[in-house]
Parts: sequence; C-alpha cells; structure tokens
Amino acid sequence: MDFVIQWLWYLLAFVVGSLVAWLISVVAVKPTSEEEAFAELPGSREIGARR
Repeated sequence: MDFVIQWLWYLLAFVVGSLVAWLISVVAVKPTSEEEAFAELPGSREIGARR
C-alpha cells in the first residue's frame, strides 16, 4: 500500500508541475496569427513563394 501512496504523490507532483509549466507558457507566449508567425521566421518569404 505504501508503494501506491508514493506513486500517487509522484503523479500529483507531475500534474502540478505540468500545470505550472503550462501556465508559464500561456503567460510568456503571446498568441499570433498564422501569417504573423510565418512573417517572423527568417527565410519565410522564400518558403512561401514556393507554395
């Protein structure tokens, strides 16, 4: 039974850590449109011209 309780604590720590990482990424990464994202990439105009 001790193993199961320890495993549940590890699972809880993983979920909390994942939630914190997701929250940080939501705050840090600003949403952009697809066009703006491609415009920020170096060489994106050359790639887009081949489409």
